Amino acid sequence: MNFPKAMVPAMRHDAANQVENISFPTPLTDRQKYDQINSLGRNGQRYIQYYIETKFYYQTQNVYSDCNTITFVNLGANSVLVNGFPLTQGQQLTIEGNYMEIDQTQYQIEFSTSISVDNNLAVLRKLYK
Repeated sequence: MNFPKAMVPAMRHDAANQVENISFPTPLTDRQKYDQINSLGRNGQRYIQYYIETKFYYQTQNVYSDCNTITFVNLGANSVLVNGFPLTQGQQLTIEGNYMEIDQTQYQIEFSTSISVDNNLAVLRKLYK
């Protein structure tokens, strides 16, 4: 099994005391972790890692964004209001931030029918790691 170089302990032999010294690598600082995550791509440009989170909502409630991009997709038969903006069946609303911006809006989602099997709103968020 091959271990990454950072995980392999360094072994030194102390001939005077006939003792093997094992030293483990020191943990990375927050800055070093940031530099590893936000490293250079193959073309030499910096890239930022992110992931997409998908959640489904079936009743009226608040949705916190805390992300760069948020998309609301009405998958149900009932219409839904997103902060007062109507979405009918199959429609979507995407709100995108600029590079490295984080949207901290609290969105109110409100279905036309309070409890129904036809309520289904997918919310996709782009989150930075």
